[in-house]
Amino acid sequence: MIFSIIIVLVILIAVLSLTGFEINEKVEINAPVDAVWSTIVDLGSYSKWNSQLEYLGGRVEAGGNLHLKLSAAGAKPYEFRPTIRHWKEKETFGWLARTGLPRVLDGEHVFELEKVDENTTLVTNREQYRGVLSLVLKNAPMMKAAPEGFRKMNSELKRYVEKER
Repeated sequence: MIFSIIIVLVILIAVLSLTGFEINEKVEINAPVDAVWSTIVDLGSYSKWNSQLEYLGGRVEAGGNLHLKLSAAGAKPYEFRPTIRHWKEKETFGWLARTGLPRVLDGEHVFELEKVDENTTLVTNREQYRGVLSLVLKNAPMMKAAPEGFRKMNSELKRYVEKER
């Protein structure tokens, strides 16, 4: 009997670990891909344009470990230490943050850059949440405000890059 309960719990946890959701916001920036790329990978300069994400340290390179602080609407500011998992020069930059063991709650944040023309870049700013706790997090008040936070970050990025050109 106890063995059957353990098997059911293991299966339930395995299935829940595959659940998730994504926040995805796009912005068109009137600047070449090079200008946008150099801004998003220069975490040390985030304080000049990003009101929500603060760079506290780490190696900004493929496989590097970061120390960041998120201060978003609807949530208490918190620090986290993600690993850069996406780095394709002038195309993709992103990191993976884990809460505890893999697939308990993983957040993978990615910036994707697409050249529209010589002076225009489409930026996709997205985060995919996965894991056992993702369904609980999806309904949390901070997640209800998250799409607006992504739009705000995109707006700040656009304003900064276009001004700096």
